[in-house]
Amino acid sequence: MNLLDWYNGIILVGFILSIPHFFLSKTFKSQHLVTFIILLTACLLELYGTYTYLRKINNNLAYNIFFVYVETLLILSLFYIIFKEKKIKLLLKIASISFLIYGSIICLFFQSMETFHTSSFSLGSLIIIICSIYFFLSIILKDNYLGENLVINPIFWIITSIFLFYTTTFLYFSFFDLLFDLDMSLITILGDFKRILAVVMYLIMGLAFYVPYLYRSEQKI
Repeated sequence: MNLLDWYNGIILVGFILSIPHFFLSKTFKSQHLVTFIILLTACLLELYGTYTYLRKINNNLAYNIFFVYVETLLILSLFYIIFKEKKIKLLLKIASISFLIYGSIICLFFQSMETFHTSSFSLGSLIIIICSIYFFLSIILKDNYLGENLVINPIFWIITSIFLFYTTTFLYFSFFDLLFDLDMSLITILGDFKRILAVVMYLIMGLAFYVPYLYRSEQKI
């Protein structure tokens, strides 16, 4: 295992690909900025995680801070930008604050930061999944994005990738303790599948904002 393996390499590619969009267009400016910060956080964290893993250093503190809490809040902030209804924005604020309060209680009274906060991550994942489902339902039932081609809408692809990743990881970490009873080869397969969905999500975050440009190029042809 190298510091820059396929997993870290693809996340780095997603991060690098997201940079030019700052100079290309003003559309989706806020959404792109949030996804850029998510990619930067993920890139630095995974490189640090691999570095410490290779040296057998406990890296749960970093993963708790930046993966469990910071990245979850960044994704919730992305939903906050996307959603337009005031009631939904208020509910999202309440959910985010409740998530932080829950995490603080876990840190202070139940689990050290040196242990991965499975329950906090599961709660954050559940909130993200609910937000994703509401996003899809708003397209179907409320005719949001009516008249738009969803295939060229970067937000649609980003939310879809977030939904797939967090649904999988929610199930993975919710039953994390039970996985130890499974065969080690099966645990490895599940872990690799989770990592594949992660790199797909990060890569889509880096590429999605260029999809409208491809569509315009095809129209000109």
